[in-house]
Amino acid sequence: MCDSVDIEPHRDSFPLPHSLKFKHGLKIENDLLFDATNCGPGFSLTEHNTNVRKTSSNGVWYSCRIGNAGWSRGAHYWSVRIHDRGPSGQVEVGIVNGNADMGANADLPTGSNGYGYYVVNGNKLAFATQIGFSQTIPRNGDVIGILLDLEELTLTYFHNGHNLGTAFGKIPINQDVIKYYPAIACYEIECSVSMIKTIT
Repeated sequence: MCDSVDIEPHRDSFPLPHSLKFKHGLKIENDLLFDATNCGPGFSLTEHNTNVRKTSSNGVWYSCRIGNAGWSRGAHYWSVRIHDRGPSGQVEVGIVNGNADMGANADLPTGSNGYGYYVVNGNKLAFATQIGFSQTIPRNGDVIGILLDLEELTLTYFHNGHNLGTAFGKIPINQDVIKYYPAIACYEIECSVSMIKTIT
């Protein structure tokens, strides 16, 4: 079961990447909250549900997604800070659609319901497959920016404000039937990730 603890949040923030400052129609998502009902077991939510930490050393993948937003159109940008990668960095940051079973012992790209960036090695993940993507390996304290553009059907990643490139294209949409949600997945105990404010 996922525990939710209400603690006054600090105002952690990071600037919007310069290359996105003039992107037409971009929505900066600064109010995203993790949802205890859409987390696997062994997670603790703190700081008004902006921080998620894996508290179980069960040695399996579990995921947690945002509960107060989901999109089927538009361009959306949000920022996450990697507070603790865990012992070996087995953390994924990305998106899932509404069909993903967040209670299952699975990472983000299991089946066809999610897309992720693998912190341990910079690979991208989809359809239960890893492919080389970036040589940049995020460390504790680094900020990952995510741009989901459902008009261009792309998912692009940023590391500390630097564009890592478009990881995925042709993301499937079906009018308002498919919605995508920001999500993370962790394998090891003490993995900790926060949604932070993007400053424009």
